Amino acid sequence: MKFSYLRLPVRQPTPALGGRRFRYRPVVPIQILGPLTLPPVDGCIDCAADDTVFPLHLATRLGVDLATAPKGQAKVVGGTLVNVSYAPVTLLLSDGFEAFEWNAVVGFATVPLRWALLGHAGFLDFFDVQLLGARREAMVAPNTAFGGQRIVYATPGP
Repeated sequence: MKFSYLRLPVRQPTPALGGRRFRYRPVVPIQILGPLTLPPVDGCIDCAADDTVFPLHLATRLGVDLATAPKGQAKVVGGTLVNVSYAPVTLLLSDGFEAFEWNAVVGFATVPLRWALLGHAGFLDFFDVQLLGARREAMVAPNTAFGGQRIVYATPGP
């Protein structure tokens, strides 16, 4: 599957980017299937994140009961530790042509997140990702550890 990077404006020109006023991130639509279903949310592919982590408010909206969920800490961007409650969910990643659905144990963070973090446990362990910086694209393909299912909606045109 191929995903275009998300273009993010910045407040002032960034010297490291030649003075541009925007950055790019590999953000993909990810859907969490729980007792209830919500539309996909933005998830940033993050090789520095140990776990796949979603904002806590999504657990409530999905009907995921965290009362007796295991608690822990997940290491996210920059090595920051955040408190999380872990719960099993089903995740769905789609580019509109095909989808991949799998079961994973993910964290729900007690701190605000701009978007979900798609880290090693729950995401990168199951997918090989190639980041094509000059093209601003992320190529995502299931690997041999993926134990979910592939759903084909349509074949892409030429």
